[in-house]
Amino acid sequence: MPAKLSSPVSSVDWKALYISRHLIDRATGQLLDSILTSQTGRIEKFQSIIRFGYDAKDTLLRNIFVDSCTEDYLARRYYAKAVLASLHRSIAIPEWDALRNGNAISLANAVGAFDLFIPESRFGNFDEINDRLDGIFSCFLLEHPNILNVTSREKASVIATYLRDNNMIGIEPGREYHCLEHNFLGLALDDAGHNSLPLVSAVIYCHFAQRLGLNARPCGFPFHVHVIVLPPLGFDIDGNTLSADNQCEPIYMDPFRSIKETPTSDMRAQLIFLGASSMEQSAFLGESGTSEIVLRCSRNILNSVQRIGQFPSGGLVPVDVGCARYAALWSSLLLSNPLRPAESRHHLLWLMELVATDFPYDIYLIEQYIASIFRGTLEFEHIMESVHVIRAVDEMQKQPKRRPSEHNRVNYRIGQVFRHRRYNYSAIITGWDAECGAGEQWMRRMGVDHLQSGRHQSFYHVIVEDKSIRYVAEENIEIITPVISELPPALVTVAGRYFKRWDCVSRKFVSNMMDEYPDD
Repeated sequence: MPAKLSSPVSSVDWKALYISRHLIDRATGQLLDSILTSQTGRIEKFQSIIRFGYDAKDTLLRNIFVDSCTEDYLARRYYAKAVLASLHRSIAIPEWDALRNGNAISLANAVGAFDLFIPESRFGNFDEINDRLDGIFSCFLLEHPNILNVTSREKASVIATYLRDNNMIGIEPGREYHCLEHNFLGLALDDAGHNSLPLVSAVIYCHFAQRLGLNARPCGFPFHVHVIVLPPLGFDIDGNTLSADNQCEPIYMDPFRSIKETPTSDMRAQLIFLGASSMEQSAFLGESGTSEIVLRCSRNILNSVQRIGQFPSGGLVPVDVGCARYAALWSSLLLSNPLRPAESRHHLLWLMELVATDFPYDIYLIEQYIASIFRGTLEFEHIMESVHVIRAVDEMQKQPKRRPSEHNRVNYRIGQVFRHRRYNYSAIITGWDAECGAGEQWMRRMGVDHLQSGRHQSFYHVIVEDKSIRYVAEENIEIITPVISELPPALVTVAGRYFKRWDCVSRKFVSNMMDEYPDD
C-alpha cells in the first residue's frame, strides 16, 4: 500500500486575523471615546476593553502617545493609561489566584506579577519578563558553553560569579537598601544597575539554576533570603553516587552578597542566636514555597512604602507608591495565611479604600477574586455593599451645578491652578460648593470655624500632584497662572482625570466635566 500522506500544516488565516484585530481596534477606540465624553458607566466600558485582552494594547498605546495638539490629549492619555494598567492587573491577579488554588506557578511569574501593577515597569505580561531573563541566560551560556558538563556545586558557583560580575543582582553602593524600586523583578532587569533586594536576587539566581537543571529554590531565612541547592536524587552535590544509608546534603548560596557557599553551620549559629527551636531551624533552612516568597515580597513592599519620607529615594526610577501598595495588598489577600485572619481583614479595609478612591475600574476584579475568599463572613457583606455603591455612583447621572446669582461668591472656576497659602502645595480646582459641604465632625476636626471666613465661604474640591483629593477653603487659595512647563509633571498627568487639555491663553485646564459644571 502506498504510504499515507500526512495532513497539510494548517496556515494562519491572516485575513481573518486582520479583520478581527481591525474590529477590536475600532471597538477599543469607540469605547475609549465614550469614556472621555461621559462620566457615566465608565466601569463597564473599561471592562469591555479589557475583555479584548492584549489585542487592545496597540490602540491604547496609540492614544497614550497622542499628539498634544489633539483636542482632548490630557484626558485621552490619562484614560488610555488607566485602561492599560487595569489590563495588566487583569493578567497578574489570575496568576496569584492560580497559585492560591494550588497550581504550579514559576517564581519569575509569581514575583514578576508585582511589576504588572506599576506604570514605571515596561513589562506588561509574563512573556516579556521571561524573555528578558532568557536573553540574559543566553549571554551566560555563550560565556560558559561547557557549563552542563560540570557538577552541581560548580554550576552553583559559576552562576553566582556571572551574576555578580555583571552586576545583575545586589544593590549598588550609595543606594538606600529599602528603596521601593528594589522590590520589583522587572525593574531590576530593566535598570542599568539591576538593583534588587536579596529576595529578587534569589529569584533571578533560581531562574538561571533551574534552566541548568539544578534543583534550586529560595530559602526563607529570617531577614535575608538565601538559595538552597539540592543535589540530584541519588547523588551528592559533587556528583558522587550516594549509598542507600547516606543522606544528600544541600548547599546554600547567598548571591546577593557573595559567590561563595554559605556554610550551613553559620546559618544554624545565626538561628540559635535568634532563639529558633530545632523545628523552626529545619523550617528556616528548608525551601520556601512560591506563595511564601510572594507574601514575603508583599511585606517588603509595604515596609518600603512605610519608610518613604524617612530617607531620600536615591533611585533612578521613582515608583508610584499607591500602585505598589495596591499590588502588595492584592497578593497578601489572595495568598493570605488562614491562621492570621485579623491581618487579612486589615488588608481588606486598605484594599477597598484604594479601590474606592483610586482604582474603581477594578471593581470587577474584586467581585471575581476577593469576594469569594470572604464568602460566609461579615466582610463579604461589606465587600458587596461597597461594590454596589461604587457601581451605583458610576452609573449615576451627574446633577448639573450651575452658577446662579446666589453662587456669585464662588470666585474661582474649574481648571484654575492655585498654590495653597498655608501648605504651599500646587493643585487644580475640580469642583466647588458655595459653602462648606462637609459633615459637622469633619468641620470640627479641621477647625473650619476657626478660619477667618468660617464655614460659609466657598470650598473647592481639588486634586494635588500626589493624586490626593482635598477640600480647600477659598481663603487658602492663591490662584497662579503658570505656563504648563512650570507645573509639576505629575500634576499635569493626573489632570487628565478631569480635564481635556491645557489652555495656553487662559493658563488653566479645560474642563472635561461639562455635564456636572456646565458654566465652568
